[in-house]
Amino acid sequence: MIGDGVQKCTATEKEVSVEKNVEPAVKGVTGSAMETKETASFLSGEGIEQMSLEDICALIEENIRLKQELRIRDNDILSHDQVFDSIVSGTLHLILVMSVTTFAAEFVTANIDTALGIGRKEAMEDVRRIGHVFEKIELFNGKEVAFVHRKNGARRQFLIYVIHLPYGRSDRVAVVLLCRSNAARGDLEEMMIQQTQDANRAAGYFLASMSHDFRVPINSISGLVMLLMKNSNNPAKVMEYAHRIGMACQEILTTVDQILDMSRIETSDAELVTEEFGLGIMLEEISSIISSLARAQDQKFVFTAGGIEHDIVLGDRGRIMEMLRGILSNAVKFTPPGGRVELTVSGVPDEKNGTVALIFEVRDTGIGMEKEQVQMYFRDEIPEDAESDPRQGTGIWLTRRLAAMMGGSVSVQSLPGEGTIIWIRLQLKMVNSGVTDFWKHHGICRMMVVNNNLQEAARIRNLMESAGVDATSISSGYGTVKMIEQASIAENEYDLILLDEDIQDMDWREVVSNIRKMSWIRMPHIFLMTSRQMYDEERRGAGISHILPKPFYVSALHKLVEQVCETSTEYGGGEEEESSQSMAGLRFLAAEDNTINADMLRDLLEVTGARCEIARNGRAALAMFSNSRPGFYDMILMDLQMPVMDGYAAAAAIRNLDREDAKTIPIIAMTANTFEEDLNRTFEAGMDAHITKPIDIRAIQSQIRRMLKK
Repeated sequence: MIGDGVQKCTATEKEVSVEKNVEPAVKGVTGSAMETKETASFLSGEGIEQMSLEDICALIEENIRLKQELRIRDNDILSHDQVFDSIVSGTLHLILVMSVTTFAAEFVTANIDTALGIGRKEAMEDVRRIGHVFEKIELFNGKEVAFVHRKNGARRQFLIYVIHLPYGRSDRVAVVLLCRSNAARGDLEEMMIQQTQDANRAAGYFLASMSHDFRVPINSISGLVMLLMKNSNNPAKVMEYAHRIGMACQEILTTVDQILDMSRIETSDAELVTEEFGLGIMLEEISSIISSLARAQDQKFVFTAGGIEHDIVLGDRGRIMEMLRGILSNAVKFTPPGGRVELTVSGVPDEKNGTVALIFEVRDTGIGMEKEQVQMYFRDEIPEDAESDPRQGTGIWLTRRLAAMMGGSVSVQSLPGEGTIIWIRLQLKMVNSGVTDFWKHHGICRMMVVNNNLQEAARIRNLMESAGVDATSISSGYGTVKMIEQASIAENEYDLILLDEDIQDMDWREVVSNIRKMSWIRMPHIFLMTSRQMYDEERRGAGISHILPKPFYVSALHKLVEQVCETSTEYGGGEEEESSQSMAGLRFLAAEDNTINADMLRDLLEVTGARCEIARNGRAALAMFSNSRPGFYDMILMDLQMPVMDGYAAAAAIRNLDREDAKTIPIIAMTANTFEEDLNRTFEAGMDAHITKPIDIRAIQSQIRRMLKK
């Protein structure tokens, strides 16, 4: 018998080596033989010499058995989780185990995303994210509670049962949520019905919102056209009304772009573009658009920026513009005449990581909102009574979605009758703009900054010096003229003068006039820095090369220098002369079936000195090109959706013609479709580029310049 015990002990020798401290493994196991007095003395090392080998082996075997039981219990727990998941699979019912003190969950059934639109991991971290009822969950035992699906806005009723678990910590409870919304019919059928109802409700809200967003600018256009006809003999009024019509058209295009973006986001087709762009230039464009809208409403628009030095960044420029335009347009829309709309942009650069944290603050003195409206305005799901509040339009919904896609956020603060503040927070990657070769390549080696604000002048000078440009600053107009004279005598002339319109002792016009009279010097480029709008006639009459809007951004100067040097190098004149020369004498074949669009396109082209012939469908365009002599047409503008033969087929047929110019003549698509697959089809059909409708003559000129350079 002792020999058997020894044999057993030998068989379990490896087990013995790991069982010297078995107390933690078996502690607390009720009814175990290891709780005997002898075992206690053995484990403490007392009296082990008095125990027989058989008793020791028995204790070891008991310990092994208990360890196996613990493993089985662990497996049971895991299998219970699987059982719970199986029970609620395909339903909207939920089961979770949580702590009523820490609000963390040990287990949540996997269908929580389907049932409530929240991820399993997020819910387990803090069950209060599912709903505030979990803060005092025991009070809701046996009660019915409504939860809202975080993704589609569906309201679902759940009957809650709370079960105190008999083992483990005292704060652990199991919560069973039985969905009552599908009690009368099968779960899947109910889910399909709810999704259909959600979609119908969303579509109704969407159409109502779109109706409002379209009707407002269309109504403006209708009224302005009537005023335009009545004041046709007043050139100033004609210009004013035409400008307002253009702004209203821009508002409609913005809404269309928002609809397309919403569609892409909802179908998960939206992708962010990462491109290098100048933040300052983008903000100037936004400010120009919103300034016009604010003036039309007799409002004051104020734009300020700070903390943005080298403002060339990486990001989705178009989407950021879209967010700002939507928020600012809303601010103008809900601010009464005489009110104020402000855009403040601040940045905190992180040189170590090469990023800049941007805060866009939009503040207005409009009608404001109640706390309940703010909560409705900024929640994820579509509110049931959204049609009664036009502020629930596409702008804010799209802005929040786009900001989230970029890793940013949107927040709001508002009081009734006092206005609203909205913050958009983004973090973008900075691009080093201090490229010395750029400025040297474009002939900018020495420049002068003329500004009454010495601090601002020093800031600009330091930025340009860090980019490798020899820069000086001065606040006096008289001193500016003298320094330019002395530089000419010393043969160290300035290539660029940045002249602020607010300077000491002389009007900026006098300064420019005195500089232009120095016929013996190599004339520098003179950029006027101003915050007001200046028409080209005034600029040219004053002798200014170009306008550089305030506040100063390196990217804005970068772009302006690039334009000026490119223009002067290639054409020896200004931007207007370049556009004129790029169009004059060219003959276009335009395929367009809409009579109004065709006549407008022909008039736009002929104003620039070009000639244009119209084809009413794709087959007519093919015939006109086939019957013309080689080289007769310089370019083809092709509409895509036409009767008889569409633009895709017409372009492909022209490329397949057996004549030399059929392979080389530029074909530009004119399309209202902006989806990537539609644009790809134009290239597959043999077209070289595309222009988005409605047609802008500047877009045509830009494409033509690119084609001519190729």
